[in-house]
Amino acid sequence: MSATFTYTVATPDGQAASGECDFMVIPTTGGELGVMADHAALVACVAPGQIRISTGTAPAKTVEVGAGLVDIRDNQVRVSVISAQKPGT
Repeated sequence: MSATFTYTVATPDGQAASGECDFMVIPTTGGELGVMADHAALVACVAPGQIRISTGTAPAKTVEVGAGLVDIRDNQVRVSVISAQKPGT
């Protein structure tokens, strides 16, 4: 069992964020979706909101996103959204 997984947040303008993390919370049209390593395969609609990305004991990173899709499989989370912005940019 792996303790971490990789993620990417992409927009039509390119990659907004990527890396490896322990836990991720993604806003979806059905509510917030928590993701950990070895999550079951899933495709869901992303709702506009804030993705929270946690790694170890470091403070969570956040990315503001517009609507889109998330594809989870094989310890990889791919978020494809219409827009994304890190706080303060």
